[in-house]
This record gives sequence, C-alpha cells and structure tokens, in this order.
Amino acid sequence: MPRIFGHHLIRGLLTPFIAGAVLAILAPFGTDEFGPIFRFIYWIGLTLAGGLGAMGANALLMKLRPDAGGVTRALVQSLGATLAVAPFVIGAFWSGGFMGNLLSLFYIWVIAIVITAVGLLAEKRQNAPQQDVKTAPLLERLPPKFRQSQIYAISSEDHYIRIHSDVGEHMLLMRLSDAEDLAAPIAGLKPHRSWWVAEAGIDEIVKSNGKLRIRLKSGTDVPVSREGAKRVRAANWI
Repeated sequence: MPRIFGHHLIRGLLTPFIAGAVLAILAPFGTDEFGPIFRFIYWIGLTLAGGLGAMGANALLMKLRPDAGGVTRALVQSLGATLAVAPFVIGAFWSGGFMGNLLSLFYIWVIAIVITAVGLLAEKRQNAPQQDVKTAPLLERLPPKFRQSQIYAISSEDHYIRIHSDVGEHMLLMRLSDAEDLAAPIAGLKPHRSWWVAEAGIDEIVKSNGKLRIRLKSGTDVPVSREGAKRVRAANWI
C-alpha cells in the first residue's frame, strides 16, 4: 500500500513540478526582478504546494462524489490548489487593496486550472486502454470463433462465468477472479463484485438517480456499486 501511495503521490506532483520550472523561467507577476535560484525555489515550491492542495481536494471529492466527471474534478482541484497557495501569494505580492489581491488570486486560479487540466489529460492518456487480445490466456479457453474476438465483459453466474464479446456470449465453469487474471493484459476493472468490464467494451456510462451503469457495446447494462464507482472514477472512465 505505501508503494502504491508513493507512486500516485510522485505522479500527482510531477506536473506541478514541471509547471513550476516553466513559471520560474517565464517569471510572471514581477518575479523577473529576482535571481533565477530564488525564482525556481519559489515557483516550484508554490506549485508543489498547489499540487498537494489539489490532491487533497480531489480525495475529499472522491469521498463525497465518487462519480464526479472530469470538469468537476478540474474545478475542485484547481480551487484546492488556489486555496493552498493563496497565503503565500498574498504574503509575497500584497497589492495593498482588496481588488488587487482578488485579481491576483484569480490569475493564480487560472494557472491552477491549466496545470490541473494538463495533469488530468496526462493521467487519462496513461490509463488509456492497451489491449492485446491475442495474448490473453482466457481466449485460449474459448471456442475457436471467440479466440480472435474482443472481450467486452465477464459476469459471474453461480459457479460459471459468462463471456460477453463482439461475437456473442459463452459460458465457462470458472471463478470470476480466475477469469480476471486470465484476461490480462486486457485493460479493465471490476465495477461490481459480479462483473469485470474491459475498457474497450464500454459504449457509454449512464448516470441515473445518483447511480452509474456501464452500457457495453453489446447493449448490456452493467451495475456499478459504490466501491466500483470509485474504481471507475479513478480509472478516468468518466
């Protein structure tokens, strides 16, 4: 668990670190009057603080709204980043007036939105499906017509699993957990304890009455549990 947390922390702060280096070179808000060493320390420190604020805001959002979309995430993270750096910005660049400070915070918020959006796009690109169906061992357990198919999902039915694919469905005597392991390297996750869904099999994700449903390309609707919604959100499927 610590290794996973550390990995996400480093990845979450990488974009702010790069943004801080860029801002140190551009030297906005009058920081061109300072030396390069001070600018790099100031801007990288500021953007890393903003990154931590954004991650904290995102963690809170995940608890309250696990099905929140990308736009909501970007806004909440940018506000968290702005609040985290506001004391430092106002302290360093006090303009002497309420409107001047409000304008400074607005500029910081705009920068935070840009940094957050870049980070979310990078995260989405990294989590993009990388499916190589020819090497999935599960396909070798299926009849010949399924072995070149695209798996959409796997559902559990008593002691059997049902394979949902672009060429139809097939039942196997197998546990869902074993089928999930054999489906690698197909990108997917479990939105529900009785389902595993391949990202490439999604047609759309439907929100209704505060709950999510995944609609497969075959037209089948897959339920999403509360914990499953967190996994769906973390994978940037919505």
